[in-house]
Amino acid sequence: MQASKRLSAKCIEQLRLEIEDSRGNEVFALGFLDGKGLVTRLEVRARGNKESVLALQNWSGDTADPSDPDDLSHTPDVLIHNHPNGFLVPSDADLNIAGRAAEGGTGFFIVDNTAAKVYVVAEPRRRRKRVMLDADTICAALETGGSIARRLEAHESRPSQLDLMRLIIRGFNEDSMVAAEAGTGVGKSFAYLLPAMRYALENDERIVISTATINLQQQLYDKDIPLVNGALNKKLKAVLIKGRGNYLCRRRLTDALRETDLFDDAEDLERIAAWAETTAAGSRSDLSFLPAETLWSRVCSEADLCMGMRCAERERCFVLALRKEAADARILVVNHHLLFADLAARAEGAGYDSTVVLPPYTRVIMDEAHTMETAATSFFSKDFSRLSVYRQLGRSRYSMKEAQTPPMASSRRVMDFTSQTAGSSALSSGTVSSISRIRPARRAIFLRSSKSSGSRVVVILFSSAGVSRKAHSF
Repeated sequence: MQASKRLSAKCIEQLRLEIEDSRGNEVFALGFLDGKGLVTRLEVRARGNKESVLALQNWSGDTADPSDPDDLSHTPDVLIHNHPNGFLVPSDADLNIAGRAAEGGTGFFIVDNTAAKVYVVAEPRRRRKRVMLDADTICAALETGGSIARRLEAHESRPSQLDLMRLIIRGFNEDSMVAAEAGTGVGKSFAYLLPAMRYALENDERIVISTATINLQQQLYDKDIPLVNGALNKKLKAVLIKGRGNYLCRRRLTDALRETDLFDDAEDLERIAAWAETTAAGSRSDLSFLPAETLWSRVCSEADLCMGMRCAERERCFVLALRKEAADARILVVNHHLLFADLAARAEGAGYDSTVVLPPYTRVIMDEAHTMETAATSFFSKDFSRLSVYRQLGRSRYSMKEAQTPPMASSRRVMDFTSQTAGSSALSSGTVSSISRIRPARRAIFLRSSKSSGSRVVVILFSSAGVSRKAHSF
């Protein structure tokens, strides 16, 4: 294939000169696509010999401007190198690298030494043009007479809420981490829902909203999100995801119905069976009564007891149906426990581009963040007993090396907003202390595979009262 079909004339000449300066040896470069799918920018990363070259895929990022909506090159789109012998057939090593890169949507090209011919080993994934958020337009929805304000009874415009919203919008546009502390009554929910839903709608990205309590989850899903959807005039699909134990397992229910004589509350079991035939979601919160914990534990879904595709009820499984719904949604409302369970699995090798506990997502909003310490600790810590410590000491005849925490795999900026907080002139000392000490959570949120593409932003919202109670225990 002619290289001009895939690379701009400028990039072809740049690549040819680089190969010539390298005396015809192999050169490895990163390519960046424009909106038409043509490589219009190159960044040479390594030079080798006649047989091989280092495949250095880490991008320096010196020339990209993430705040520029026309600059889509936040990560490389194509890996490019030459074959000095002119034989443009991928080697086993080429195929191995191309396969790993393709998992993240990165393409792989091989060119000859004149950069006139190109062999496309893997097609790059085309990027959508990123749409930036307009702060004035979005904030107008919560000002007097705005599209949201008109739908709320006795609504009053609150400067602290608008300030918080502008900060969150800036975080989305600049791919920054935002941490904000806001007291009760500021209106945090709408301050992050409006930017998040608008961004998800315009850029077709999936955003996770994590909370600490089911009550807030239900409020967001049942009231706030539908209200914002109405104001947007476009329906954005949102799904509420609870822990697996909140959903009914039809197979376990069938087994329990065969053993009703063993249950003291057989009447409630029959009521659950009747409800199972009419419920759409199978969520415990949809029941018209509160079953005993011992009864629900006999019929709820449990990962250890799930038969997966071998289950006779798989076609009617509530958990599988929920996963299908979540795969189509752009807003996922979850709790901190589920979020950290997902992050832990991904950090341990499950990857960031496939479904684990949750479908893959690009941005996270954590409300009630002052409570995430417990959830993060449960997944990113280890318990030791005296016996286990003695056993470990017995195995080691030398002093134990102190565990080192790897640095964050991210060069993202963290906003300095000591003068930009909702309803406060500066973050409280408790909040600052909390942010600096949540090491496992911070590492999990920012630990990204080098193959992954796309921008990331995390919005963390603290309750003023919550931080002051929890900060001492970090």
